[in-house]
Amino acid sequence: MRPAPPKILKIAREFLGLSQDDVEAVFGVSRKTIQRLERGDKVVVHYANSLQGFYEAQGIEFVPPANGRGWGVFNANTKDDPSTLNALAVIPPSKRKKVIV
Repeated sequence: MRPAPPKILKIAREFLGLSQDDVEAVFGVSRKTIQRLERGDKVVVHYANSLQGFYEAQGIEFVPPANGRGWGVFNANTKDDPSTLNALAVIPPSKRKKVIV
């Protein structure tokens, strides 16, 4: 597996229709770690590989650059129904406290 660049990881998350809070709730990595990964800050390589593996398990295919083209991101969940971005049955509610104004 070739590591995807930070912006591509963010695109993959968004392509799954997930927020950083959703990924935190389902995958168990803190939102701060996800933010650092998506910004390209230095983090433990294990987290980047694990997050990329999580997205792949959810139906994302990362296509590395080839033949003069840049990175590509495919979402297998959209194969039969373009409106189905992910196959997660339930996304647990965020554990973060919501501020009501």
